[in-house]
Amino acid sequence: MQKLVLKATATQGARPEPAAGTAVSIGCDLSRTKWVYACRWGGAEQRRLSTPGELTHLQALVGEYQGLGCAVEVAYEACGFGYTIAWWLAEQEVGVVVVAPSTVEKAPGLQVKTDGLDASSLAFKLEKGLLRSIYVPTRAAHENRQLSRTYGQVLTDRRRQQARLRLLLQEHGYTPPGPTQGWAALERWLTAHPLPAPVQRCVSELLTQRGGAHASVQRLRGALRQVARQEPYAAVVEALAAQPGVGQFTAIRFVLEIGDIHRFGRAEALPNYLGLTPHEYSSGELVHRGHLRKCGPGSLRAWLIQCAWVAVRPGGDPALRECFERLAPRLGTKRAIVAVARRLALRLRARWLAAASEVAHAA
Repeated sequence: MQKLVLKATATQGARPEPAAGTAVSIGCDLSRTKWVYACRWGGAEQRRLSTPGELTHLQALVGEYQGLGCAVEVAYEACGFGYTIAWWLAEQEVGVVVVAPSTVEKAPGLQVKTDGLDASSLAFKLEKGLLRSIYVPTRAAHENRQLSRTYGQVLTDRRRQQARLRLLLQEHGYTPPGPTQGWAALERWLTAHPLPAPVQRCVSELLTQRGGAHASVQRLRGALRQVARQEPYAAVVEALAAQPGVGQFTAIRFVLEIGDIHRFGRAEALPNYLGLTPHEYSSGELVHRGHLRKCGPGSLRAWLIQCAWVAVRPGGDPALRECFERLAPRLGTKRAIVAVARRLALRLRARWLAAASEVAHAA
């Protein structure tokens, strides 16, 4: 067992130990260099300690209470350390609650905030059953999802280099083709217009950086298409891509980001998660709805809106196109396309559930 590095606690004397079979709730406040723990059982906080920010110390603490025959449960706020802590706790059959920081209530007028108080609050709420865990993907799903997220990052890098190149030319008095005319038009313009040597050198450097980002985009796109042909994604991707407006590439990225469609038990839960529903403040006969909530992953919401525009084009989805044409005169095109995107999300959920059911029956 790893040796714990303890900080002096407020109480002196023998360390309290829970009896076998006792439920022990551990709240953990994480930072880069220090992790602080608060341990509760019997309706009271019995122990508080801190260790260097390493998983081995948490493993030792959990092992200590498991060795006493206790039922251990751990809670911590989602942070930049990934899901390694949750995966290890699940492997040890330890209950774990990974909390979204935005859902942790703070007392009004709070004047003092410390890591110890945060850990103590998590342990108390965990013991009372007041915490709700976020979705924790499997290790394999998380690794495959990283392909999609890194693809989005290098796509942004490519756009950034293109924008820098246009701004550089503009600064020196040139008028290159705008972004709406596409990258090919800018390449043709550069070929036809000689530039002064210093400016040409800078342009060449930006073109090199843009070329590197473009190569990364192509490699990651190929890797994602390969994942789309593998199990357990192939059947679901095929089902989603059958929806007009959605291609296989968008389908695999959607599947990787959502992870498990069964966590959305109600049909409305998916649009709510994607932020495609409006704010609402209603009471009695008063009904007031505002702008979109825009919660959840913004990239998913953007993909669905792009797919909705494709679906309402001629030759797309007749039902979605009819919905758009009916709402656009009254709400405007922007609000109408958001309504179409919401319906598209519901259709994708239904297709995903049907494909998953078929796979389960076939197995």
